[in-house]
Amino acid sequence: MDKPFALLIEDDRDVAALFRHVLDMAGYRTEILFDGQGALERISATLPDVILLDLQLPNVSGPEILEQMRTDEQLSTIPVVVITAFAHYANTLPIEPDLFLIKPVDIQDLGTLVQRLSAPKTGLKESPYDEVTNLYTIPFFSVRLVLAFERVKKTDLERFGVLFADLHPYDTLKEKMNANLLNALLRKMADQFKGSLRPTDTMAWSHNGFFLSLLEDVAVDDKTKMIAKRVAKEMNGFLAQHDLRAEQSAQIGVIMCDDKYNNIEEIMEDINFARSLVKHEPNASNWIYTREQLKDRRAQNGRVKGS
Repeated sequence: MDKPFALLIEDDRDVAALFRHVLDMAGYRTEILFDGQGALERISATLPDVILLDLQLPNVSGPEILEQMRTDEQLSTIPVVVITAFAHYANTLPIEPDLFLIKPVDIQDLGTLVQRLSAPKTGLKESPYDEVTNLYTIPFFSVRLVLAFERVKKTDLERFGVLFADLHPYDTLKEKMNANLLNALLRKMADQFKGSLRPTDTMAWSHNGFFLSLLEDVAVDDKTKMIAKRVAKEMNGFLAQHDLRAEQSAQIGVIMCDDKYNNIEEIMEDINFARSLVKHEPNASNWIYTREQLKDRRAQNGRVKGS
């Protein structure tokens, strides 16, 4: 089988060489373009499996390339990873890329992320996208979670957040609707979820009935709580508009993750535990949970059961 092909459009030669090395090690053929001029012609000629795109390019900018790709039927499905040092640029992009990474990128994880994005063309077992919501799948989200976790361990960043929006009771919703109606509703809810968060946030859907979003660079509790409240308002407002609020609710919480965790499996366990707490305390004012708080709650629950 031919190696998958990655096109790197990056004007910094050192960065481009580094990314090329990472992708070569991951089993890709690579080609580098240092200029936006002529990039679309080269993309059309090579039809790469994935594109790594810098935003600040000479002559033709990254956003222009991305916008023109998305209006071309032949090029519109090619996965694009935007990599930039400026997070605020995400809010100015005319078209949303498949993945948005902020420099410095953990090079050990870059190859894995790109490989998962190009899965449909490279014959890997899973697509990174959920076919109903078009958000990331939980396996791909887990890969992205590893990157965030490693970044916290290797840099001065203290922590990051994982927000969950739990549809409760989800089993009732599945019983009430046929598959087509449910899928249509979930697609609209996914759009609502995306619209209430930042373009740089990595979002996923679990078939167990909840949405997830990775909240990086949000270390202040007040800001995190504000995001959680906004998501709750938007999601529950959506349910009310569709006459579902009497039976359904979107229960929101945020796990704040630091380098005291041993691995992402422990983080996912805490997410599920926090979901169970929110289910039993739907009117609780606390939106944010730390590792220490969840550890204490587990101990309290154990004492109650043992009494």
